[in-house]
Amino acid sequence: MSPPDDLAPRRRSPLRRFWLVFFIAGCAVAGAGFAYKLYEFFWDVSGTEGFEFAGVHLMTYLLVAGGFLLLLVSAFVRGHFSDIEAPKYEMLERERGRDHDEFA
Repeated sequence: MSPPDDLAPRRRSPLRRFWLVFFIAGCAVAGAGFAYKLYEFFWDVSGTEGFEFAGVHLMTYLLVAGGFLLLLVSAFVRGHFSDIEAPKYEMLERERGRDHDEFA
């Protein structure tokens, strides 16, 4: 008797490993390019004219983006993403209950 499909060990194909390495290498190259662009940007902005021109706007953007990042981290820490489908089922069950109350 063979084990069910979900319990059988899975063999990973070499093609899957290739795509994983390709994806990781692509992300590394893109990350390096993004880091270089950030370096160039902060080098240009660090000049006196750069901060006079865009300093307040950049600070506002960084504070707002930081606030959203903190909200995201807080949601992860509190477990809001542990069962992402639960609110959908709760809403559907409430809707069925309202329909039942209205039409029964």
